[in-house]
Amino acid sequence: MKRTIGFALATGLALLVAGCASQGGGASSGAAGGGMAEAQPAAARNFNLAVKCPGVHYLKKKGWTDQQIMEQESLTEASDIPACEDWVAHQPKGYVPAAPPGSTAAAAVKASNAPGPNAAPSPAQ
Repeated sequence: MKRTIGFALATGLALLVAGCASQGGGASSGAAGGGMAEAQPAAARNFNLAVKCPGVHYLKKKGWTDQQIMEQESLTEASDIPACEDWVAHQPKGYVPAAPPGSTAAAAVKASNAPGPNAAPSPAQ
């Protein structure tokens, strides 16, 4: 039994290492490319703001310093905090981001919006 568990763990570790090795690059490719922030497309930056900004705004309201917020939220640039405050200010009151596609919450919303089998036809038909 111990051999089987050890073999399974060793196989998993080997697959993990092989998967990481196949991606190539590493830290040297990011440094040679001039930094990760410049290589990100605008959509990725907007997604990052949508994910991190509610937390940044909450900590800012609690009186945390910019340095504390950068450490807590893993922000690399100090300019992200004012960008987050600007992003939060432009959201409608009560804004809740949509669930990512493919999640169980998104499937539940899609199912609840779908008409039932006995639903009456819409007037446009």
